[in-house]
Amino acid sequence: MKRDRLRSLIRALYFGHTQAALRFQGVLLALDLLIIGFFIGSQFIRGLSWFWIVDAAIACFIAVDLFARLFAVGTLRRWLKYPTTWIDLVVLATLLFPAVLYNWGFLRILRLWTLVHSERFWNVLARGKWDDTYVEDLARAVVTLAVFVFLAAGVTQAFFLGAHPKLNNFIDAMYFVVTSLTTTGYGDITLDSAGGRLFSIGLMIAGISLFFSIAQKAFAPQRKIQRCAACGQDRHGLDAKFCSNCGTELTAPLRGRARIARGTRGKGG
Repeated sequence: MKRDRLRSLIRALYFGHTQAALRFQGVLLALDLLIIGFFIGSQFIRGLSWFWIVDAAIACFIAVDLFARLFAVGTLRRWLKYPTTWIDLVVLATLLFPAVLYNWGFLRILRLWTLVHSERFWNVLARGKWDDTYVEDLARAVVTLAVFVFLAAGVTQAFFLGAHPKLNNFIDAMYFVVTSLTTTGYGDITLDSAGGRLFSIGLMIAGISLFFSIAQKAFAPQRKIQRCAACGQDRHGLDAKFCSNCGTELTAPLRGRARIARGTRGKGG
């Protein structure tokens, strides 16, 4: 009985919509942002004496958070369905085994991608003001680009470090990735192997796609996000009362915390 009450309490804190739950989720959000900032800066402060203490503290926090979420959802199968679970497990592995997975520490930036794509982030941020809005769409696109640049620089460092006289550290790798993504191609750093050239081609194609996606969201007319019950289309004009695709009347959407609360009750039943 006590175990069930404890599970209900933790589940309410992680997935609830009361003031106490929102405060708890706000603290987690702030900690996540601090951890992500540390991960981004870790490439440049790794030599400092206190670095490994903070690294160990973050590993403990992520382990406790993972266990708490597992306890809250109740079953291992359901816990493993969350993308955040898998990403946090990868991040935890890079923290626990730095000697083995040193070159793969850049994967920690994936926490930024999962954070911005989580409903908790948008429900807590400004009390859900930007949830399901143009701002959310654009922010996700920009963060996706930033995460891709960081990941691509990490892959460059892991596989091609030293392949060119000027490719010696993470900054050099990021410089190479940005010039490739933007198709600027200064030519001062090149990857002349077959694998390197294929990697460079992939970067240029990805860069065009990602920049086009951001431009499309930034300059396209603002549209409201409201899913049509008939055809599933979820982008409509700001004043639209009927679906532009099938003509079905658009009912008033449940937004932010209210929408998620209904979904949570439905799953629980």
